[in-house]
Amino acid sequence: MRYYFFLIFTYCWLFSNSQEINSLEFVVEDNDTIYLSELPEIEIFEFSSIDDRVKYYKLKRRVYKTYPYALIVKKKLKEIEKSLDTIPKRYKKRRYTKMITNWLKNEYSQEIRKLSMNDGKILVKLIFRETNLSAYNIIKIHRGNINAFLWQNVARLWDNNLKQEYDPVNVREDMFIEHIILQAKLMGKF
Repeated sequence: MRYYFFLIFTYCWLFSNSQEINSLEFVVEDNDTIYLSELPEIEIFEFSSIDDRVKYYKLKRRVYKTYPYALIVKKKLKEIEKSLDTIPKRYKKRRYTKMITNWLKNEYSQEIRKLSMNDGKILVKLIFRETNLSAYNIIKIHRGNINAFLWQNVARLWDNNLKQEYDPVNVREDMFIEHIILQAKLMGKF
């Protein structure tokens, strides 16, 4: 009899320890139990027309296409600045930046040339978002005033502006870009 009692006790004890106890927060109001839980925030955009909706989805495709390049710029810029801090002489820094410029042209020029003009405009904004510097200022710091002036004029010929800043508070397109990036990060795309 003791043997059976011991087996039953052991069996009950083992299975009672292996069960998980889930406790949920709840509130009781007027004999109704209301369970509390957190739901992810959902933002709903209301578009005034189908054209606005189409523009939003085009912008989304452009951001998905160009954002990886902005991340590459951010990463490379940090590496370059870290390397430049270790180089003592000014002429060696210039030589190093020329070498990096040539390497970047060889590495990414074919991919960047495949972007459309509108993709380029989005890329300039995303570079500002990631580095907190305009593309013009990045060129000016690392390659000089003349190169920055030259590339700004080339960009202006193609209806772009390297001095373009990213302002999601005041510019509607930038607000949409910020929303697209945050949603993509939440979904694990970036």
